[in-house]
Order: sequence, then C-alpha cells, then structure tokens
Amino acid sequence: MKRAICLFFSALLASALPWAYGQAGNPADLQQKLNAAFKITTTTANMADIAAAGDVVELHKDGMRLSALNTVLTESNIYKDGKIGGGGAKRAWGSLGTLMLQAATMDDSGQSAIATGPPPRILAAGDKCWILSITVQKDGVQFKLYTDPDDSGVRHRGDLKFPFPNKKQVPTTDAMLATIAEVLTVVQPEPAPEPEVVAPPPPPPTQYDNLAPPPPPPAPVVTVGESRTQVITDFGQPQKKSVVGAKTLYIYTDSKMKVTFVNGKVSSID
Repeated sequence: MKRAICLFFSALLASALPWAYGQAGNPADLQQKLNAAFKITTTTANMADIAAAGDVVELHKDGMRLSALNTVLTESNIYKDGKIGGGGAKRAWGSLGTLMLQAATMDDSGQSAIATGPPPRILAAGDKCWILSITVQKDGVQFKLYTDPDDSGVRHRGDLKFPFPNKKQVPTTDAMLATIAEVLTVVQPEPAPEPEVVAPPPPPPTQYDNLAPPPPPPAPVVTVGESRTQVITDFGQPQKKSVVGAKTLYIYTDSKMKVTFVNGKVSSID
C-alpha cells in the first residue's frame, strides 16, 4: 500500500514538474529569450529581397557554409567544440530526400537535372548576415541565416545549429545564450549624427547701411553782441562771476574763457 502511494505521488510530481526530470532548462523560456535577443528578418515570398529588416549579426568564427538562393539544398552547419563544422547540404533534406529530389528531376537521358547553382559561400569571422528564424529543437537551437548580395548580386542562406551538450537535457538559458554569443552577436546600429547647427543668415542690407554717420554738431562759440542768456545756453553757468563798474565778467575755468558783458551784451572774449 505504501509503495503504491509513493508511486502515485511520484507520478503526480513528474507530471506537474516536467522540467524537473532530465532537463536543466526550459525550452519555452529559452525560445522566448532568443526571440527577445534577436529581431527576425522577413523576406519576400521568393526570398530575393528583404521585406522587413531585423537585426544584423556578426559572425565570430570561420567556416560557415551558405548556399546560393538558386540552389536546391541548404547548407547545414553545426557549432561544436568551439568550431563550426558542416553537416553538408544533404543534411538539410536528409540523404533519402536528396535521392528522391534527384530522381524527380531526371532529364530525358536519365541524368540528374538537379540544379546545383554556384558553389557554397564560406563565411569568415567578421562577416555579417540576417536571421530568418530561430528554433529551439529537442536537441539544440537552429538559426536560419541569410546574407546581403555578394559582388555577383547573389544572396546566400544556410542553417547553423547549436546542439545541446547533453542531447537529453536542455541547458540553462544563460548557458545557451553564452554559447551562441561565441558565434553570433547583434551589430549595434551606429548613432544618428547630431544635426548640424547652422547660423541664421545675416539680415538683408538696407539703403542706410552704407551711409556715413552724421557729423557731430559744431562746438558753441561766443560772439560779440550776444546776450548773457545766449552765452549761458551755450556754455552753462560760469564757474566765477564778477562785476566791475558797468562791466560784468563771466569766467569759465573749464574752457579757460573770460567773457565781458557791457549793458548785458558781450563786449569782449579773452
């Protein structure tokens, strides 16, 4: 009876916590983190061009093989032990699939008419490409990659798989992301240049710009016959005054001038 109860609760726990048995990570969580870390690119229906651009990733390892778009098979690459190796183009379809495709494309002479197209393009560290899909599989993570046109105008595509170290166990999300970062990292876009500050243009010239400034008014002078009021208007009140008989003297020490008035009119200037 006790054994039956233990088996029942063990089965219940296993069904409630599926990741507690044989798995260190959660595939759904890993897929979510990958979708957040890499923005997927979508292409046109014939894959000839990009319909919606995602992230550009830079390759940090040599040796990844990609097939031209006009070839039948897709190159399959595997990252293991720090190196990118090839499963070869046949692994994209499987040996049986390749044979069936060849048989379906026989020409009248019985020769295979399978379109091979250009040879694979081999990427090196520093090359860049787009990501068409990321899939968490039962034994690893697979990226489908896609390039810009080469010098001949040909785009290439291929698969890159990151197998789990233990095929029966999903690694932790952080461990898998660290492994992928050894090969692929997102290229950060360059910051937009700051707008150039342009000084406002000078105001348009007017008809008065080239005119000379008016000359200063002439200095006041005292002439014989002027009244005391006129002298005071031009020079202000004198610093000293004196009366000698019928004569009145205005002395301007700042101007070093002495004005003599007789009967209220200027008679002399010294």
